[in-house]
Amino acid sequence: MDNPASTDKPSSSSARDGGQSIAEARTQLKSIAGLSATSIEVDETVSGLNKHHQVLVKATAETSADLPALIDHLAQLGWSVNEDEPDTGVYVRLQVSPQPVIGDIAKQNGWKDAAYATSTDRLKQLVLLPEAAVRARFGAWPGPVPSASDLGK
Repeated sequence: MDNPASTDKPSSSSARDGGQSIAEARTQLKSIAGLSATSIEVDETVSGLNKHHQVLVKATAETSADLPALIDHLAQLGWSVNEDEPDTGVYVRLQVSPQPVIGDIAKQNGWKDAAYATSTDRLKQLVLLPEAAVRARFGAWPGPVPSASDLGK
């Protein structure tokens, strides 16, 4: 039952039908060949009386061989987590050596509203894909669970 005192909008409800649990997403992320040091988290921030959620998907890639497809896959994986709607967006952090600017790669792959900084190697690993852009690419939240076979395309 919903908390009647909650200030969350209905679309931010928890544990929606569809998508997958965070535990399932973590298992899927760990199973992706060529990735290590993987994690996926749902974070909550509060601004005034409003709660906001974001998903952070992190991994270290062995190679920079198909980073555009990997960014898309990790973004879709984050969007598929049905715990809380990521109204702030999906963060993707990819570490690879040498470290390219992940945000530049995302923009070149059609993520026109990607937000990122380039001042340090750590910041070069991170890109925020805003909620509207993720929704436009993958549909309503929670989005479909990505298939491992999508990475080979």
